[in-house]
Amino acid sequence: MPANKSSQLNLVGTLFLILGILSIFNLVFLSRIGERMNENSLATADIRTPDGKPYDGFKQQLEIQQSLLRGMLIISISFTVISLLTGTFMLKRFGHRFCLVGAIVTMIVFPLGTIFGGWALFLLCNREIKQLFQERTELRDADFLD
Repeated sequence: MPANKSSQLNLVGTLFLILGILSIFNLVFLSRIGERMNENSLATADIRTPDGKPYDGFKQQLEIQQSLLRGMLIISISFTVISLLTGTFMLKRFGHRFCLVGAIVTMIVFPLGTIFGGWALFLLCNREIKQLFQERTELRDADFLD
């Protein structure tokens, strides 16, 4: 039974790595969105109000869009790093708590993240899997002391 759980954990860790690598492509799409926003003709147009004053509403809208884009970029980079680290830690049997937190964070991304995160949580809450993480930690501590 532990070998089966261990192989499932290896599979989930590999899927987390694949999800992290795929999420890198979000950065390409976000950069293209940023380029399109800069090319927005309404933000650079000379539009005036009926009394002849320049209209600044489009500039404010562009600033809001850019701040939202920066937020999406930060979230995308964070998700990529968390997915890659969680997958690596699962494969190395290191950082059980970090793997739990990474699985919970990954559940935000629907549907693949929810499936992988739920499966990972199910596995990580198993006593046998916890023991695998503890044995690996104890082995590292023993190697360090020698």
